Amino acid sequence: MPQAKPDPFAPHAKELTRRTLLLSTASVGGAALLGAVGAAGAFAAGAETEIPARSPLGLAADLPNPREVHSVAGRFRLDLTMKQSQIELPYAQAKLRLYEGEIPGPTFRVLPGDDMEITLHNDMPPNADPSPAVLNTPNEFSTTNLHFHGFHVSPKGNSDNVYLQIHPGESFNYIVRLPEDHPAGNYWYHPHRHGSVALQVASGCGGMMIVGGTLDEVPEVAAAIERVMVFQCPVVDPKAEDLDSYDTIWSLDAERYWLVNGHYHPRIYMRAGEVQHWRMLNAGDQQFLPMTLDGLELHEIGFDGNPYPEARQTGEIFLAPGNRMNLMVKALEPGSYMLRRPAFSQGKQPLDEVLMAEVIVLPADTNRIAPDVKMGTELPKGPLPKNKVLTDIPDDEIVRTRQIVLGVSDVEGMFKDTVFTLNGEPFDPKRDDIVAKLGEAEEWELVNTTPFPHPIHVHVNPMQVIKINGEPLANPQWQDTIAVPAAGTVTLRMRFTDFDGRFVMHCHILPHEDLGMMFNVAIQA
Repeated sequence: MPQAKPDPFAPHAKELTRRTLLLSTASVGGAALLGAVGAAGAFAAGAETEIPARSPLGLAADLPNPREVHSVAGRFRLDLTMKQSQIELPYAQAKLRLYEGEIPGPTFRVLPGDDMEITLHNDMPPNADPSPAVLNTPNEFSTTNLHFHGFHVSPKGNSDNVYLQIHPGESFNYIVRLPEDHPAGNYWYHPHRHGSVALQVASGCGGMMIVGGTLDEVPEVAAAIERVMVFQCPVVDPKAEDLDSYDTIWSLDAERYWLVNGHYHPRIYMRAGEVQHWRMLNAGDQQFLPMTLDGLELHEIGFDGNPYPEARQTGEIFLAPGNRMNLMVKALEPGSYMLRRPAFSQGKQPLDEVLMAEVIVLPADTNRIAPDVKMGTELPKGPLPKNKVLTDIPDDEIVRTRQIVLGVSDVEGMFKDTVFTLNGEPFDPKRDDIVAKLGEAEEWELVNTTPFPHPIHVHVNPMQVIKINGEPLANPQWQDTIAVPAAGTVTLRMRFTDFDGRFVMHCHILPHEDLGMMFNVAIQA
């Protein structure tokens, strides 16, 4: 007997549970994994601590947001378990390392000044390789830790300390205190244990963190339906029971499936004239995401957790690994439109076109689509709220300039025994590569001597990008992850405020990090 097709306008079943991984498919532009976790939610007094998976429009066939966990009365509390979980991908089943068995992990929603307490449980089986591990080689794939990417918080103790190692069977209690003036925006969490970070992120470990604030209160943003969109690219080794091979993730040609909130080729519903707010994250381990969405208006309002001075219309979405974007999307005419990553070359590696999602724009007078969900129709006008913390760094504030050279031992750079370096040195956790003073500002020039781009991420303190390839930017942009062009340069400025201690800067093509492209930064009080 043929199966009945699901009604795309049917409401979600009420029994949807917090850890459901929907493994059935839906059609119109491709199959879709029907079951990541989460839902849209706004910050409000007395808000629920957890919101389960559902579409922001309440439709079964519409892309759901990941499950959300909220802070309440200034406190965020969560037990988070990394474990092996079986999921079904197009044409393959895979046993992946995931948080709570979900891909992506739950979205954290917090506010400036909140205290976060997260107990990370490592429920992975023992490591197969002997200990101690060999530095700057892939190793101990079941040992982990947790990084709060983009957060301006302490790097010491049980805060955002990426030098910690949590072995299989162990748990660790993280306590992260957000400053009262912490910038609002999109951030994310993921493993950061050197030697195993690439494989764990390639497996699907990661999730969005949202700090609420003034940008959410802009009338046009507040009126828009909000989508949390986590782009991940799990790697599958069909010859192995689970992902335990670095050979598999090292190749950009490996069997990969780009997912949005755990869904393959999902459908996103809009109404003609509607404006939606998309919070987007490239949580992949190594591939860049230049994306297009023809037929709709796209306006960027923030990047890497930092709002723009005003909305900027764009024709392309560009997310290096680790980048986040706030995007206002306006639907125009009814029809079917494709969010796609065009074919391009990432350095020397050509990559095929990928269809990421299908956007279905329905007539505005469609009675059956979300009749009870209000529809925002306006784009932000005029200046957006200024960030009072991230002010321009003038020339006379700079106390020191540095040059940091990005290098590689093998110019082909496509083998797991390649060594990636900063200033000619692979990572050494015992060496302080950069020593700076708390309260001072510096200017760094990143010089890429390799034939492929490197997205460089600096922990704890955001950076103001002022030049690319020697050309000053008309609007210097605050970021925490910046793509340094192949054989090119980036000049940035940074203030070291609030927190002393040791942290790292590194390439966010995570196999490059595991193979040595990471520096220690020590901030002295």
